[in-house]
Amino acid sequence: MGAELRKATRRRVSQQALMLREDGSIIGTCTMLDVSGGGARLKIAAETVAPSEFTLLLSKVNAAMRRRCIVAWQEKQNIGVRFLPL
Repeated sequence: MGAELRKATRRRVSQQALMLREDGSIIGTCTMLDVSGGGARLKIAAETVAPSEFTLLLSKVNAAMRRRCIVAWQEKQNIGVRFLPL
């Protein structure tokens, strides 16, 4: 197995989240599988088409719990995202 090249350590999680377009409309739900300070790995539904940039809403209760994302890679239903400044 190769050496870890990430700048930040990833932490495994299983957190439901909501993917939003720039206008606030819903793209779909996803599950955050792991996260680091710089990005995350998400599992999306087969029918969900992730745009190249979107907002990830991490809490239904606290709307401030969101991250702006850019897709770094996609493999079937798994996508890797990098976090952008809000």
